[in-house]
Amino acid sequence: MLAASRQAGAPRVWEDAVRVSPENPGRKTDNPSVLKIQLGLACNYTCSYCNQSSQVDSMAMTKTSDAISFLQDLDQWLKEPPSRIEFWGGEPLLYYKKLAILVPELDRRFPDAEFCMVTNGSLLTQEILDFIVRFDICVTVSHDGPGQHLRGEDPFDDPDRAALLKALWDDRKNGERMQFSSVLTPNNSDPAALRRWFVEKLGDASVVTSLEGVVATHDDKALAGPGVWNAAQYQSLRDAVASSFETGEALLIPALREKAKGLMQSILMGTPSSSMGQKCGMDRSDHVAVDLHSNVLTCHNTGANAQHGLGSALRMDEIRLDTSTHWAHRECCSHCPVLQLCGGSCMYLEGEQFAQSCENEYQFGLGVLDGTLRRAFGLKLESIEGDVRRPTRRKVISILAQV
Repeated sequence: MLAASRQAGAPRVWEDAVRVSPENPGRKTDNPSVLKIQLGLACNYTCSYCNQSSQVDSMAMTKTSDAISFLQDLDQWLKEPPSRIEFWGGEPLLYYKKLAILVPELDRRFPDAEFCMVTNGSLLTQEILDFIVRFDICVTVSHDGPGQHLRGEDPFDDPDRAALLKALWDDRKNGERMQFSSVLTPNNSDPAALRRWFVEKLGDASVVTSLEGVVATHDDKALAGPGVWNAAQYQSLRDAVASSFETGEALLIPALREKAKGLMQSILMGTPSSSMGQKCGMDRSDHVAVDLHSNVLTCHNTGANAQHGLGSALRMDEIRLDTSTHWAHRECCSHCPVLQLCGGSCMYLEGEQFAQSCENEYQFGLGVLDGTLRRAFGLKLESIEGDVRRPTRRKVISILAQV
């Protein structure tokens, strides 16, 4: 079974099988299925593990009027309507004036496109709530439940903000257009406990809580603190995730449910890992991230004024994704028993940042694998044999020696 999972990949059609690396750059298309619009990287929070903080200095500064220019540029390079349009910050609601220009016009041009946004929810007002409802924007609220202190203030502590979040949930839930999403960190790693926290806050057992995943290390700040786990914390993570499958809580958490479902499908179908892309999807040519100057970016978490600026969308045929490394070019990923569950971690991380992020994903993946075995077969994961290779960060090696 484990040998099968090592070879398996996600059961999806992956249009362009280019394994991107700096030496083998991918491309981007002018008819993307997913268009990610980065409004700017400014945020009113200073999360201790932010995956954008190291990129803020490379952000291209924009004005509200640039939203109009962006729409004009769009006519010149976008050839087909995208099926999904995502609005990203930083905190996107800091850029509400730009959203007020972009969203109505994009809705007029692309009435069948799905609109999505990830927000921390702290800037929600009645006006913004009405705007979200009017244009049927799918909303994910990033919030770590009992571990929210690692992000910043808790909007649920303010009665007015809490009421607005509750009102937004009550409106969006019937159309399945809202969820809360958390990051698993060393002292906040129980997905079932996270879900119960939100159920209590909203007084609704049907509240949808998911996971952004396990914490990654995108800068030295995360490497020095919340991104690093000890052996006992890794054990707690694995046990909590596996246990959530036994109790059934994992089946109520979309991220865990879909991971387990994809794993089982790939095993049953014998899907090869060669059909599998990065978990973020940004290795695909039809997933395009741009800022309001129409700069194409490695992903929405990066800025255009440094290495992750790939060029102008107005010259899309010149774009080369030479800033990232596909999992197929990483030795550890090609010899990993939970590759299908991880998807290669972040494709532009290197060195110690990648090694620590990879280890965190690996331990999380082991918990999901164990939980899937428990749920499907009543078996517990005891050991994994084979040529498993891991990154070589000194700190990670020290931790693993204790496991």
